[in-house]
Amino acid sequence: MSNLEIAIGGKIKLFRKNRGITQEQLADYLNISFQSVSKWECGDAYPDITMLPKIAMFFGVTTDELLCIDKLKEQEEIAKYRQRRNDALAIGHTKQAVAIMREVTAKYPGNYELMYLLAYTVYTDSLNPRDAAGVIDRDYQQNAWKEIISIGEKVLAECKNNDTRTEMIEVMCYALRDLGEREKAAKLIRENLGRLWVSRERMLAYVLEDNELLIHRQQTLVNLTELLSWEMWDIAASFEPKGKFTVLENIFKLYAMIFTDGNYGYYHIKLLHFRITAMHTCLELGDYAKALENLKNAAHHAITFDQLAPGALYTSPLTNKLCHKGTIKNYKGNESYNLLMELSNEKYDGIRRTPEFTEICTELEKYAAADR
Repeated sequence: MSNLEIAIGGKIKLFRKNRGITQEQLADYLNISFQSVSKWECGDAYPDITMLPKIAMFFGVTTDELLCIDKLKEQEEIAKYRQRRNDALAIGHTKQAVAIMREVTAKYPGNYELMYLLAYTVYTDSLNPRDAAGVIDRDYQQNAWKEIISIGEKVLAECKNNDTRTEMIEVMCYALRDLGEREKAAKLIRENLGRLWVSRERMLAYVLEDNELLIHRQQTLVNLTELLSWEMWDIAASFEPKGKFTVLENIFKLYAMIFTDGNYGYYHIKLLHFRITAMHTCLELGDYAKALENLKNAAHHAITFDQLAPGALYTSPLTNKLCHKGTIKNYKGNESYNLLMELSNEKYDGIRRTPEFTEICTELEKYAAADR
């Protein structure tokens, strides 16, 4: 059953109730059974196309209105706005993305999903705002986080869709944390979100079947892999450099267990971060050979990610029903370019003059793009 069919059934039900008639009375007029009307309104069936003009005439509306043509046009326009936002975020144009979302939410003020997307986009833009002198603009951040809380409170007070509410709670918690309101964030989480063991992801695995179940399990697996890797790293934050490096090596093994053929897709960008961190840790330990090895791996992840197109398929047995869905950035320049900029820092002087370092930089230059 398509969304259009369900929408038409909803329209018929709305028109019927507004006119104050029963399903049986409408069925008598149309010379059909009242069960047919019931199925339309429940979204279990769809009126025959030859009957649409008669239904429209009975309610005194146009067939376009009955067919939800205006609604479809609205959905198409919203989809275009969302694509423009995604395109802007894919190249780090966060302020442009915020402007796009402000425009569409002003046009469709009752759309809670758009309100959530505005809040999420505002948060992305707030992560690294710079003033004219290149200094982090703290006032800009504070105002952005307060706006997110304001949007979120309205969504939670009015929206009944659980997915939208949950997504809104996520971005509200980020904003509350950054505002120093950790107790409020914890209260929001405890009052609204379930435990991991009875999460949507785990419970759906008990009821889905066949290919849908396999896709769901694979997506849950990669989500848990990312979650586990960050939990491991956060726990290791207070470790001595040698202990940190051991944890990082285990994180690399974890990803290799899941993406057994080395096709990490979107997760190349996560591994890029961990490889750069491992390189820094090795430099702290004075192990230049391992620092260069991790730099080489970091460059591989950066270059591979930069060449990855949305829709690219994963290929390992544990992930082969999934595809790369694109990414969101709050910075400009592709990963190869930004890694090159990182390597200009004096902290790398200990390995800068090695042939390996020069070779890696030369390879990165082939793929670096400052405007993506």
